[in-house]
Amino acid sequence: MSTERQEATRVDDGRGPHAPAGAGPIGAERLFELLADGTRRRLLALLLDHREICVCRLVGALAKPQPKISRHLALMREAGLLIARRKGTWILYRFDPQVPGWAMRVVATMVDGTRADPLCAADSRRLEELRLCGEGGYP
Repeated sequence: MSTERQEATRVDDGRGPHAPAGAGPIGAERLFELLADGTRRRLLALLLDHREICVCRLVGALAKPQPKISRHLALMREAGLLIARRKGTWILYRFDPQVPGWAMRVVATMVDGTRADPLCAADSRRLEELRLCGEGGYP
């Protein structure tokens, strides 16, 4: 794994960096394991539409406890699907630019299928109502 990718997948929380993502690109089995969970599908739908979102806004949008959202985000980061960065006090998540094209097409197709889901529609409405935190462009 390149040093640049390794650094992009770490988040320094003052106690040392979190573990970097997996050694290689995400495989089909792991991707489908991640997509099997409804909370993770909802998070991915928001991230696909908004590119980069602060954890606190994801918590508000899904109306779930912060530890639960953080655990799901960490699983996806460790699998190599997402990357995180710290901006001040905020942790921002987005898709890893090194995710294979086939995997992004699977996620995009899944998101297209969830657009009619009332839960996902409510998530999007709540996210739009929440004040921006650290979002506003990549470094």
